Amino acid sequence: MWNVHIVIDTNSASEVPTGVTSLKTFATGFPGIKPTVHDTARNGEQTRYVKQWCLDNDAVYSRHLGAFKNSDVIYSEIMRRSTQPTVIMWGDCVFYQDMRGTVVNKWFKGLLIPAGEGTPSTVFPDYKVVKEGYYGEHLLFIKEPVKGWAKIQSLIEEFDSFYRPWSPSYVIRDGYIYEEPKGLTYPVWKTESETFSADDLSKYDTIKGGGKYTVIQKELIARGQTALATTYMNYVNAAIAEDWPSIVGARTDLYLT
Repeated sequence: MWNVHIVIDTNSASEVPTGVTSLKTFATGFPGIKPTVHDTARNGEQTRYVKQWCLDNDAVYSRHLGAFKNSDVIYSEIMRRSTQPTVIMWGDCVFYQDMRGTVVNKWFKGLLIPAGEGTPSTVFPDYKVVKEGYYGEHLLFIKEPVKGWAKIQSLIEEFDSFYRPWSPSYVIRDGYIYEEPKGLTYPVWKTESETFSADDLSKYDTIKGGGKYTVIQKELIARGQTALATTYMNYVNAAIAEDWPSIVGARTDLYLT
């Protein structure tokens, strides 16, 4: 059985409803499992909601302060301390079917976001940005956390502590900017990883950055993606209304287009 960790991090009280959808639909995706819920305590409404949800659902509540308030640090610590098959997710997933039976044949499984064009640079506006493929952090099934963490440590040792999996890195060369996103990138983990099947994907969706939707909205508008910004807010409003069927497609629109 999976050990499940849910990291909740929202910008403001008004963004809590869209940043706790994983909790609201958890019983559908992982019935009978007692999760650990990590609260960054970013605002009082978030903490109030998470504490009450844990009390009502017999879940383990974990509050993070200081340096451990950072969601990426929490994610890293979960990986470091895990010894059994583990699921890590952000708070913005929506579950439609039971995912406990997800089959993982390699070290871990997640949504592979393919390589493609990255966000244009304001410093080098004429340069083409190429973004490496990577696994979305919003939902990962990690079958071999000990092996995974050992490889991360080997990479850090190999590159004299300059390999930081939770920070993006860039190479600028000959009119191109090559971006390696934070997290588990495909070129580094291609032999130890696998992507979700169509069946896996049918069981959940996710609202990218749901707990910080105002940030995502501003970024989309700043990049001139006004149509996508409007579509995104439709998903956000559906999440606020707990209209789960209307969120189907959010993952594709925000991660894969």
